[in-house]
Amino acid sequence: MEAKEINHIKSQTTHNVLFLTLRNFGIQGISTLGFFLLTILLGTGDVGLFAIVAESIGILGYFSDVGLASALIQQKKEPSKTSLRTTFTIQQILVFSCLVVVSIIYPRLSTAKGYGPRELWIMLSLCYSFAIASLKTIPSVQLERHLNFKLISTIDIIENTLFYLIAVLFAFLGFGTYSYAIATFLKSTVGLILIYRFSSWPIGFAFSKKTAKKLFSFGIPFQLNSLIAMAKDRFSNLLVAGILGRESFGLLSWAQKGPRIPLSFMDAIMRVTFPTFSRLQDEKEFLKKSLEKSTFFISFIVFPSLVGICLIAPDLVNLIPKYGKWMPAIVPLYFYAASYAIAAVTTPITNAFNATGKIKTTTKLMVMWTVLTWIFFPILSIKFGYIGTAVAALVVGLSSFVVWHLAKKYFQVNILKNIAHPLVASILMLSLLFPLSALNLTPLASLLIKIPTAVLIYSLYQFVFNRQELQWFYQQLQNIKK
Repeated sequence: MEAKEINHIKSQTTHNVLFLTLRNFGIQGISTLGFFLLTILLGTGDVGLFAIVAESIGILGYFSDVGLASALIQQKKEPSKTSLRTTFTIQQILVFSCLVVVSIIYPRLSTAKGYGPRELWIMLSLCYSFAIASLKTIPSVQLERHLNFKLISTIDIIENTLFYLIAVLFAFLGFGTYSYAIATFLKSTVGLILIYRFSSWPIGFAFSKKTAKKLFSFGIPFQLNSLIAMAKDRFSNLLVAGILGRESFGLLSWAQKGPRIPLSFMDAIMRVTFPTFSRLQDEKEFLKKSLEKSTFFISFIVFPSLVGICLIAPDLVNLIPKYGKWMPAIVPLYFYAASYAIAAVTTPITNAFNATGKIKTTTKLMVMWTVLTWIFFPILSIKFGYIGTAVAALVVGLSSFVVWHLAKKYFQVNILKNIAHPLVASILMLSLLFPLSALNLTPLASLLIKIPTAVLIYSLYQFVFNRQELQWFYQQLQNIKK
């Protein structure tokens, strides 16, 4: 690949990461506000019910794609019309098959569990959303291949905003759990219309045996990792929900929401770097530098954000009337924050493995995490309840240090060195401000002290010890304006 094209892709990648990060923070801000309002209006059991059904329907997503979309993105050449239509045809067959399975299983499950209309309508809305998502796959692939993340993120923001506006409105009007179903139907429909308005393609059905074989050769190994991840995450979550019940699972859902907010920065990098790494698989030095920048800036944003969330969460719960029902979720929140900090650094490395064809390495890691999950999650959940589940998440997360070792082996990237400054500064924040929780301050006074002090501590540390990286980051922000 010519140097001019590499420089263009490098510039476009940095621009897209920063742009998509800002957009993702916007999405997270909207979803956090919406979720916050819903958790005031709805009970812990209602939140737990939606989370359980969403996990169940989310499982179908793993069977509806078999990695074909990723295979299209990973290709070095532009996919042909035949490739697109073959992918679309196979995916629709898989989606239809999944929905048939649901229509067979759900009535029996509904009778056995005594489900009512609430569960039915949430299930129907999520099945509808699942089917609509499959229709959006090819337009999304085209946008990602051309690194057009501005349009993707704009559509995401519109969908997310609409969902929470509708859900909160109907919850306020007294529709309870049905609010989720109504919002899901409308969000999915609007998202489909928008993406086809701006990224249409010659939709149609076709099948090429040669194309399918080529797609499956990458897609199936890639999706195997997703299937293992499903067993690790979604199936284990359903098992935990069965052990704990809706109320406790609702508390866990709340505990995970806050720490997930900073991960929007990681998601932005993952979405951009996979197609970028795939197109530059042979540029070893560029891959190394990109991975170093990715892990550093993920930790730079995520680590202090997670610490900040842990510091202010108890104050927010005590400050807001009718929010005391979520106080039991504070301790699990701490454990999830720690596990997400590790995952935030680990994910870009596994993303690089996938993009550069090291699928087998990722598969072995996923098997390791799945085995650990199925050992620790049920044992600790049964013994210690929902707090045990959160502890198990951290225990499994600690095994990710194996991935950091592999990053050094395959890409010559020293992860600990890259994240050292954000990690030290975040620990310093926590050490200096956590003792304030022992003082008898009002929640508002505590927030007013903690937030500006935390920002000051972290900023001063980075300015003194990490000024060079901050200057580079500032230059990239300036480039966005051009």
